[in-house]
Amino acid sequence: MLEGIKKQIMKKTYYLFLCLLIGLSMASCSSTQKAFQSAPVLSRSVTLDPIKADIAVDQSKKLKGTSKASYLTIFRISGDNKYADNIQFSAEAGNSGVATRIISLFNPFYLLKKIATGDATAKVKAAAAYKALDGSGADVLVHPMFSMTEKNFLIFYQFEAEVTGYGGTYKNFRTERQKIILMQDGKEIIVQD
Repeated sequence: MLEGIKKQIMKKTYYLFLCLLIGLSMASCSSTQKAFQSAPVLSRSVTLDPIKADIAVDQSKKLKGTSKASYLTIFRISGDNKYADNIQFSAEAGNSGVATRIISLFNPFYLLKKIATGDATAKVKAAAAYKALDGSGADVLVHPMFSMTEKNFLIFYQFEAEVTGYGGTYKNFRTERQKIILMQDGKEIIVQD
């Protein structure tokens, strides 16, 4: 009798584990990325005239976007799943903070956070930029200024980013032939290709 009850419990546990495994395998996550400013040419034998455009900046209003994300070690618990690609973050645009970034590489807690979250800072900034540009009609975020907050609770991390900037739209697309400047006896000679 006791043997039969144990078998029933084992059988129910097996079916519960199997249902849980099937349920977890069907769960999915989604992510959307939107790219900006891209025109790659992979063939080296193709010569293209550079495409030029004017950017009309709407200075009457600032665009603003915010994003938050929470991580438990390597797992993202909450956060946005839509990102803007190719956004230049103000702190990374120049050489400012190079020494700080090099020194931080020797900090084991910094490396642990980088490994655990997979550069969540950039993802949160890109999500904030996406929110700022989404629905604005702008093609580019001009002079983006990011405000970043990070909270570290050993294995739990929280990131929050806010971006403000002006919306710009590309106008007046044109191609211009490359100018070749030659020096002859100290004088510039401009040859139109």
